[in-house]
Amino acid sequence: MAAQYGIRTRDASGAITLDTTITPIRSLRMMQVVGNNAFDQYISIPEIQAESFVVVDTLEDLDQFTFSPAAFWTAGQLQLRQPRDKTWQVMVLSKGGEPFSATGSYGIRTRNNGIATQIDAINRVLSIRYAGKFSFIFGGGDQQIEGDDYRAFPSPITTYERPLIFINANDYFMVGQFSIIGSPGNWTGFRLRDYRNEAHGAGWNLPIRISWFCASYMTNTSPIGQYGVSVKGPAGERLFASTMNLAALNSQPTANSFVTAGSPIVRPGYYATSQQMGWTGSYADYVLANALFTQTNLGQTAQPLRVNFGGFLPGNRSVLQMYCENTDGVNPVLANGRTLFAARPVKPLF
Repeated sequence: MAAQYGIRTRDASGAITLDTTITPIRSLRMMQVVGNNAFDQYISIPEIQAESFVVVDTLEDLDQFTFSPAAFWTAGQLQLRQPRDKTWQVMVLSKGGEPFSATGSYGIRTRNNGIATQIDAINRVLSIRYAGKFSFIFGGGDQQIEGDDYRAFPSPITTYERPLIFINANDYFMVGQFSIIGSPGNWTGFRLRDYRNEAHGAGWNLPIRISWFCASYMTNTSPIGQYGVSVKGPAGERLFASTMNLAALNSQPTANSFVTAGSPIVRPGYYATSQQMGWTGSYADYVLANALFTQTNLGQTAQPLRVNFGGFLPGNRSVLQMYCENTDGVNPVLANGRTLFAARPVKPLF
């Protein structure tokens, strides 16, 4: 066996809370970019590497009209389609193979068999702040077993950036019109709508049992335990504690974009294009909802806002199924496939 270097911590019960030999965490760089009203805007971001995770998200809460731009990237460059003149949140997450960043003078660095972990004031990690379960039941008005389609956080999340919401289900689910409620420094919850369809076969009208967790980087109000590692920044702010439950960003899907495949949803006066992407095959993996299930904006067209909805078909986690409403029959839009990844909690949630 190759030599192992790095950090391993345990809690009072002896359970491992951090092990950099399996890289359960990835460095997280968050920044903002401003749209220039071009149809396609290209932005130089040297931190984007060939295998980075990159997510482009909105900072606005527009209720059911919340939208994100289509986003694409290559090493060192971000492309936004019709970004308008709005400010967008960009998150660059490392797979651990990149060189250490020179930025950030407080924190820790480890290297294990060529995989680097860096945690400092610039390179953050995702910790799970809240988690829960709820169910959509079949019926008019998107009825649910527990309340409506608004999930309130126990207390606001005070980061400037929107937190990341990851969702999963026991089997089949189709959801859309996602939005996070609040504003920078005061994020209070999220909304999600049920978009099930009878064309999806047996079980489409059974309860859709959703599990979710909310992840963001830490703040000074985040609790820590008595065992493990804690990292603080230059002003004494807490950057990391190994006793927090971390979001393990285990992989992007098996492909990096959607292709037009599967059967579209067609009924009088309605059309939704079908797209598919290879997924991980595991029911343990949650999918990032922030940009994938948010609407796409096309600007000055007959149908400027396109609803993206999707999830997983019954009994199938090898394919992520998405739809984009395209009722005018022109200007087809692919789902925002390069703004998502698979994740799971390091420690059990429930």
